[in-house]
Amino acid sequence: MEKKKLALVWLATFSVALGVTNTVHVAAQEAPPPPSAPWVPLSGSVADIAMNADGQAYAVGRDGTVWRWDRIEVRWRPMSGKMQRIAAAEGNRPWAVSDDGTVFRYNGLWWENRAEDVVDVAADTLGNVYIAKNDGAVFKWYDLRSEWRPVTGSAVRLALDYDGTLWAVASDGTVQSFDGESWQAWNGRARDIAAGGIGQVGIATPEGDIRLLSEADAAWTKLAGINDVVSLVIAPDSAVWAVQSDGDLYTNRPVSSTGEEAENQRAKPITARSITPESIAAEVPSAPVQSAQSIAAPDVSTQTAVVEDTPPNQDRGGVIDPATITADGPITFFDTNKSADRIAIGKDGSIFALDSDGNVLRWSNSRRDFESFPGSLVRIAVDPEGTPWGISNLGRVFFNNGTKWEQVQDATASNIAIGSGGTVVIADASGTLFKFDETRKRFNRIQGTGVDVAVSPDGDVWVINADGFVQRCDDFPCKLLPQKASDISIGPDGRVWIVSEQGRLMRLKKDGSTFEVVTTLGQEPRDVASGPNGLPWFVATDGSVFASSYFERDESEDRMIAARSSGDTVGTGASESPVSDSPSAITFSKNMRFDTLDNGDITSGEAWIEAGNDELVYAYSTQTRSFHTYDERRRTFVSKKTVLGTNSYEIEGFVVDSNGAIWADVNNVGQSATLQGLYRDFDGSLRKYDDPCNTIEDVGIAPDDTLYVVCSFASGNNKLYRKPSNSATFREIRSTVSIDKVAVGRAQEIWVIDFDGYVRQWDGQDFVKRPRTGQEASAISVGADGSVYIRINNDLAKWNSANQSFDKVNNIEINHLTVDQTGRPWITFDTAPEIKRARQ
Repeated sequence: MEKKKLALVWLATFSVALGVTNTVHVAAQEAPPPPSAPWVPLSGSVADIAMNADGQAYAVGRDGTVWRWDRIEVRWRPMSGKMQRIAAAEGNRPWAVSDDGTVFRYNGLWWENRAEDVVDVAADTLGNVYIAKNDGAVFKWYDLRSEWRPVTGSAVRLALDYDGTLWAVASDGTVQSFDGESWQAWNGRARDIAAGGIGQVGIATPEGDIRLLSEADAAWTKLAGINDVVSLVIAPDSAVWAVQSDGDLYTNRPVSSTGEEAENQRAKPITARSITPESIAAEVPSAPVQSAQSIAAPDVSTQTAVVEDTPPNQDRGGVIDPATITADGPITFFDTNKSADRIAIGKDGSIFALDSDGNVLRWSNSRRDFESFPGSLVRIAVDPEGTPWGISNLGRVFFNNGTKWEQVQDATASNIAIGSGGTVVIADASGTLFKFDETRKRFNRIQGTGVDVAVSPDGDVWVINADGFVQRCDDFPCKLLPQKASDISIGPDGRVWIVSEQGRLMRLKKDGSTFEVVTTLGQEPRDVASGPNGLPWFVATDGSVFASSYFERDESEDRMIAARSSGDTVGTGASESPVSDSPSAITFSKNMRFDTLDNGDITSGEAWIEAGNDELVYAYSTQTRSFHTYDERRRTFVSKKTVLGTNSYEIEGFVVDSNGAIWADVNNVGQSATLQGLYRDFDGSLRKYDDPCNTIEDVGIAPDDTLYVVCSFASGNNKLYRKPSNSATFREIRSTVSIDKVAVGRAQEIWVIDFDGYVRQWDGQDFVKRPRTGQEASAISVGADGSVYIRINNDLAKWNSANQSFDKVNNIEINHLTVDQTGRPWITFDTAPEIKRARQ
C-alpha cells in the first residue's frame, strides 16, 4: 500500500514540479493524435524518468536538470549536474548518463565519474548495475572492487527487473534478457525497454507503441490509447509512465481512479526555482557528516512521559494490526523479580532473553518466569512470528527453525535487529550493515554504518554510530540526531526507544528528532526492548528485568519447541572469538590462521607488501630494489619487470592502481640518475607527476584509483592531498591534524596515522582519533571491503567498530602489512623475510 500511495503522490506532483522547468523548443512538425483513455497527461518536459522497487523516483528534464522525489517533504528536489538518462538504484544513489556519454554515480553529495562512452545505464536496489557503451558492449559494475567487468552480448538500451534479471534492446531493436549466465531472445523489436511492477516488462516499439510481455506465450500485448512513445517506466504498483518524442508525459493510472483519498495524498504546490547545476566533480574529499564533537545533546529534565493517541498503522488489506496501536496512558514499570543480561521482544509478544552466561531464556506469562531454551548466544532478536535469531560467541548468525538453530552461512556479526515487518539487519565488527535476503538466504550489504542497530516496521534502519549518536538511515547519508545512546529498540508501533549515554530510558518524540525521558522507578537501564503497542521492557544495570506489560499469546507449544530443539550454536566457517561472553560488554580477539608463502627470488632483506587494485599482491625487495607479484597458480612470488626495478631506483613507498600501474615515491638521489618525487611505472615507461609536496611522506590509493599523498613542508605541518583517477590535479583535504601515513578503503573512507603516531579516521570535517581514547600504531592498511588493520609494535590488530577498539590478532608478528580485495591481511616479517597471508 505504501508504494502505491507513493506512486500516486509522485504522479500528482510531477506536473507541478517539472511543469515550469526550461524546455528545449524543436521545429514545428505534424503532431501525433493525443493519447486517449485511460492515458492522462501530466504537464512538463521530460527526457527520462526512473523509479526503483522501493518507490524512489527520479526525473531528467528536457534541459538536463535532475530531480529527486523527497518522500519525507513530499516535493521534488533538484540535484546537481546535467544528465540525459537516469536509473534509480539503492537508497539515494542513482546512476545517470550525461550528454557526452559519461556515466556517473551519485554518492549522496556529488556525482562520481565511473565510465566514458556510455549510452545507457540500468540499476536496481539489489546492487546490480549495468551499462551499455557506444559500441554496444555491456559491462557490470562490481562495487567491492570499484570496477566494470564485461558481459557477453550487445545492447543500446537496458532495464533491470526487481529480481535482478537484465533486459536489453540491441542496436537492431531485438529484445533479449540475461539471467547472469546466458541470453534469451524474445520476439518483437523496441526502441526502449522497462521492467517493474509484479514481474512486468514493457517496450516502446519503433512505431511508438507500448507493449507488455506475456511470458506464458512469449507475446507482446499492445496498450491502447497512446503512440509516439520514446521512453517508459513501470512503477512498483504496475502503473506505466510514457514519454513521447516531444517530451510530454502520460500515465495510464490516474490519481482519481484509485479511491485512495486522493485529496489527502495531494502534495503541496511547488514553484520550481531557477537552478544552476553544481559542478559534477565537486572538490570534496569525502561525503561529510556532522562532527560528533560539534553536537551537544540537549538538556533533558526528568519527567514522566505520557503516551498520546496516535493513528494506528494498517496493513495492505486495511485491517488494523492491534500490535501496531500505540498504548494509551502513561508508561508504568513493575519488577518481574527475574534477571537477564539482554532482552528481545517479537511483534507477537514472544520474549527471549540471555542470562549472564549467554544461555537463551524464554518468558512464560503463565509461570511469570524465564524458562530455559536450548542454545548459547551473545546477541538475541525475535522476528514477527516469534522465531528467535541470534549471534553466537564466535560471531556467527543463527535462527531457530523449530527443531534446531540453523546457521546463516557466510555471515558474521556483532549486533542484530529485526523489525516488526520482518526485516533482519546485522552489523559486523567493522560497523558495516547487512540486510537478510529471505529468498537467497544470505545477507546483502546496505548503506550506512553503526555499532548498534534497530529496524522500524517499514524496514528503515536506525543505528548508534561510532561516536554514540543516534542516526536514522531511511535515506542516505543517514540523518544524525543530537542524542547519544548505548542501546536502541523500535516496537511494532514505530516508536523509537533508547538508553541514553547517562543511563536514562528515553523515547522519540513526535517531532522525530528529539527524545523525552521516561521514568524507570529509580532504576538505571542498560538494555531496552519494545513490544506490541510500543510497551517496553528493560534490563537494569544490576540485571533486574522490568516490564510495562505482559503480552497475551498462545504459549501451548513453547515447551514442546524447546524440548525438540537442538542447542547447537557452534556452526562452521568464519568466526570472531569473544574475550568476554557478556553480551553487554562484548569484545573480540582475533584467532587467524596464516599460511607461509614461498618468497621466490626474495631471499634477503626486508620486503614491503602491497595489495594492488588489479587484484594482485606486490612485494618490493629493499635488498635488490625489485618488484614481485604473487602467482596463485604457482604458489610463489615471481619477478615483475618494471622500469623502477630494472634501474634499481630507490623508492620510499608505492601503491598499484587497477591497471597494474605502480605509483611510487621515488627518492633516487646521489645515484647514477637523480629522480625524486611521484612517478608512475606502467607498460615499460616511467612518467613523473607533479605533486604539491616538498617531500612525499606516504602514498595511498582508494579502490576507485583515487590517489592520496602525504606531504611534508618546511613549516613542519604534514598535509594530505588527493587526485581522482580522471584528473592530474591534487587538492588538499583540509585538516588541523599533521599526518604521517594514509590508507583508504571503500567509499573514500580515509584512515591516517598522525605525526604523533595515533590512528585517526576522517569524519567529514576532520580526522578524529580511533578509538577516542587514542591508539598508537606504526603502520595501517585498509581493504576494499572496509577492513582496517594496524601494526602495534610487532603485533597485528584489526579495527572493531562495534567496540570502538583494535583487536589484537594472536600468534603473529609483523614488520609490514597490506589487506587484499577480500579483506585478508598479508604480512612480512624479519629480513629473511617471511611472507604470510591469512586463510579465508
